[in-house]
Amino acid sequence: MRRSLIIAMGARAIRTLTAARAQRGRYPALDQNSAFLGPEPRGKDARKWHIRDKRKLSPRLREFFIYSPALGRTVGVRVLLPGIPAEVSPVIHLFHGGGDDFRSWTDFGSAEELTLETPYLVVMPDGGAGSYSRLAVGSEVHDWPRFHTEEIPEFLDATYSVDFSPQNQLLAGLSMGGYGAMKYAAWHPDRFGAVAAFSSPLDPLSTVPAFDIIAMREGARSMTLFGDPVADRSEWLANSPYALAENLAGLDLWFSAGSGSLEESKDRDLLESMINSQGERFSARLNGLGIRHSWFPRTSGLHNWSSWERELGAWLTTLARRRNYASSDRRGPSVADGGEFSYLTGHALFDIHGWRVEISRRRAQIVRFDAVSAAGFSLSGTGSFRVRTPGLFEPKRRYDITVSGPSGDNSYQQRADKKGRLTFTGRLAAAMHDPIIPGKRTQHFTTLGQDEVTTVRIASAPVDVSDPAQPESADDALGAYIDSGRDAAAADSPTER
Repeated sequence: MRRSLIIAMGARAIRTLTAARAQRGRYPALDQNSAFLGPEPRGKDARKWHIRDKRKLSPRLREFFIYSPALGRTVGVRVLLPGIPAEVSPVIHLFHGGGDDFRSWTDFGSAEELTLETPYLVVMPDGGAGSYSRLAVGSEVHDWPRFHTEEIPEFLDATYSVDFSPQNQLLAGLSMGGYGAMKYAAWHPDRFGAVAAFSSPLDPLSTVPAFDIIAMREGARSMTLFGDPVADRSEWLANSPYALAENLAGLDLWFSAGSGSLEESKDRDLLESMINSQGERFSARLNGLGIRHSWFPRTSGLHNWSSWERELGAWLTTLARRRNYASSDRRGPSVADGGEFSYLTGHALFDIHGWRVEISRRRAQIVRFDAVSAAGFSLSGTGSFRVRTPGLFEPKRRYDITVSGPSGDNSYQQRADKKGRLTFTGRLAAAMHDPIIPGKRTQHFTTLGQDEVTTVRIASAPVDVSDPAQPESADDALGAYIDSGRDAAAADSPTER
């Protein structure tokens, strides 16, 4: 009964929001789709993204319809060309909210006018109902993160001249779009330099009914987005900017929310008030982690386009100021080759700063990839792992490897491949205790061993001169060079008789 009441209240809030947005102009309707393009591609044509149609809407505004293998259908993307052209341009990935579409920022949010005096290429992809997550709809899987973080960059690279360095890849969005922007930044802190969220729920576990409603609007069944918030808590945490906040260290963070009221009115916008309180909690968490950020709790403002148009303009003004003054750059030192970093994730397969990690597990869990450097790393969690380093090491050279974990210590030698990479495999904690078929009698196994840590240490092995494949050290090479010089000098000197 309580859950039904919460969902009903959430549905009423979204209907109210929809009606409020309709007052600003024609609301994106269901008839604005890609049916005019004919049947969706099949077979070989459906294996790779491709542009099915494109239009020039204004001197700067372009509209594309792109087939996405991640979504299994054609979706729309709008692009604003830079107001200040350059040989290569920085990019803003600008996401819409729930109930909107890829046209909304230019139709309702004045994005074209606000970016006129900026150097950014602005890409505004469709986000469906606004889950910004991977969800099952019937027999289909809509993988929005893959579309936004893999296919859209490939589309930009093939179509425009853009700068993919992290400091020139920015994320922003309103409401659920801001949630998606902040989540993508937490998932890929090595790919983005700045992120902004306007009136966005940043702690999904505090807004379960709203996320459930968003998923159902896309056609998914109730409680299938991240599962049950209690039994599947790890999935919710893996998709929570609040839970993954420590990954945001070093990024330029900007988020805001209105108070939920206007000075001349006594009416309250409960949705905006709730999001404002989440912003306060998110700011407090970042402060606790020592992460610099910009949080703007407005003294007025509702969950509507008037607020978001204002916030986009304010954020762009801040970006311009920071680009003009290098001393105001808030990014910390980048992770150099072999430099130390830490990363928190719920993914079983991930790439971060050139490291590739694969974890075989039976249940979702939050994994800490910690103290990662050329000297080694540690992993928490259960299951088995495979880790491949970037090319940090001398090709063909042997290295001493020590793996220490709950199952004991193991030491061995490994030779770096021709690209200077090492690959490690091993077991984490408690994998053999995790039941294949979970039930009430095995619920405590869900977290058993997840806090256990497995550590890998890497050190250069002594040079084995008998090993023809082992490259000689710098000292050996220098000695050989000196000896060869002495031999040559002796050969050139006159022979005594």
